[in-house]
Amino acid sequence: MDPSYPSSDGAKALDTDGIKLVCSFSTVSNFACIVMLFCIVYRTHAHQVISRLLLNLAISDFIQSVGFMMSYRWLAINTIEPGTYCNAQGIMINIGDVASGFWAMVICIHSYFLVVHSYEHQNLVPVAMIIIWPLNIFIALSGLLISTPTVPFFNRAGSWCWISEQHSIYRIAFHYGLILFIATAMLLIYILMFIVLYKKQVALRKVNRSNKVLQNVAKKLIWYPFVYIMLVLPLGLQRLAEIGGKDFPPQYLVVAACIFTSAGTVNAAIYGITRNIISVKPVFEIIPTIKRRMTINEGSRMTLDIPVHTTIITIVTTTTVESSRTSTLINADETNSEENAAAVKSDQEDTEEMVDIELDNNETSN
Repeated sequence: MDPSYPSSDGAKALDTDGIKLVCSFSTVSNFACIVMLFCIVYRTHAHQVISRLLLNLAISDFIQSVGFMMSYRWLAINTIEPGTYCNAQGIMINIGDVASGFWAMVICIHSYFLVVHSYEHQNLVPVAMIIIWPLNIFIALSGLLISTPTVPFFNRAGSWCWISEQHSIYRIAFHYGLILFIATAMLLIYILMFIVLYKKQVALRKVNRSNKVLQNVAKKLIWYPFVYIMLVLPLGLQRLAEIGGKDFPPQYLVVAACIFTSAGTVNAAIYGITRNIISVKPVFEIIPTIKRRMTINEGSRMTLDIPVHTTIITIVTTTTVESSRTSTLINADETNSEENAAAVKSDQEDTEEMVDIELDNNETSN
């Protein structure tokens, strides 16, 4: 148990304000996870690999939030005591915390292969589920085999029940060691990914629009692992420093816990903002285009559809044509597409252009 929080011996009063804050943040996170789960399940493209990954991430955050919400009971009885309920809370929190990290890492790996290698493994989610969920459940439940009536494995740890301080080595083995490994692996993967993307961008300087889409996709994909690292960092540093003998004020632990329990809320917000890139294929494949179709209508719009495997990039340009009505359909291959674009541009003097690039989320069955 934490040195500043004796188990249930009454030596230190319960921090009811801290528990209320943690419970409040976890409740909001729980609601956000439910909304995110609903949106993923009922979306048209919920069968996609990345949607399944986000579904498992949302389930992990949901389990974590439920674990922290169980502290409502400690408010009701005005104490935190070891026992069956305490064990259940410790198990839920550990499963949710570690599972969230593993699924963030899988999303990181998937993003790397999707953006850099144009490869989407259809069996990635089933394989990851077979490994991640049983492993996390085994790790959490194995603590019960170590527990004894005099030295319970799960006990008071701040404003909730978790692995006791007397089993601090298992805090590293069952939780923070795994999280540190996950965070390091994700950082290395993203460093490698951005090095490769930078080299791809250098080769694509002639395709300005492609570079912008490439940068946009990469920036959005990084948020899930990045947010996980940022949210777990304050609490992780406190716990590791505590193992080394350094004490932290109870207020720090409460604030760090509130930040950590916001994972579901933040991930749901990221999903709502970036869901349009769920099925993106590498945009550097724009170059080997087989067919381009441009349709020009009087005084309104010019549409350029570029089919690239499962990705279609649509460039919409608002134009003002002083001549009479014209409607032209141009089919060109890669070798003459630049000449056609130049001819169209020369006929559109004093034209104000607005480019809107959209990525179609339709995924083909591989």
